[in-house]
Amino acid sequence: MIYKNRRNSSIVNYSWKKCTMKLLSPPFTNLVPPYPGWVRCEYRVSRPVTEEDVAAFLGNEELYVRETAAGPVNIIHKYGLLELHCIIGKPKIEIWFNPENGAYPSEYLDALLATRFN
Repeated sequence: MIYKNRRNSSIVNYSWKKCTMKLLSPPFTNLVPPYPGWVRCEYRVSRPVTEEDVAAFLGNEELYVRETAAGPVNIIHKYGLLELHCIIGKPKIEIWFNPENGAYPSEYLDALLATRFN
């Protein structure tokens, strides 16, 4: 994963389980983290995201929708661990997480994605 330092524009390699991130050409338009210190990664899933996937991820959480040039982005905040940004019809999910939480966000995300994508 590549992380671009905003202060001096240097590029740093950052690895996290199954993450691919390129901040130089983002498919999502807003790269501001939901909370300071959160890191962005992008998951490529086996098929395009559907409205049913978003509803399944949502659970008891609220859905936020941001209109962008790429289409409406469905934003789901999961218990302070993760924030998922999904565009219906795209086989990518943008994930924001706090790296200070250790492996727990990764394990939770793997379990969440396994419920809908094999």
